[in-house]
Amino acid sequence: MTNAFGTSEPKKGMRITWRGIVLIIIGFFLALFAVQNLNTAKVSFLGMDFEIFVWIIVTVSFLLGMLLGGVVRGTARKLRKPQLESGK
Repeated sequence: MTNAFGTSEPKKGMRITWRGIVLIIIGFFLALFAVQNLNTAKVSFLGMDFEIFVWIIVTVSFLLGMLLGGVVRGTARKLRKPQLESGK
């Protein structure tokens, strides 16, 4: 791809950050847990009983925790007051 001056821009490759590495490791351990825990568990919720795989319970709990953590973090950023510049 060229810009207005005719020089080519360097191609950007896929970069893995430390967050990506952590997500890959967590995903690996969740998959390993799922393979090793294929039994079911009885869950009671709001007067209803369910038979559900243990790995589904753990995975859904993990994802809900990630979602709620992101919501709390985003809300905290919005509520944080902007820093006043010194000298003004």
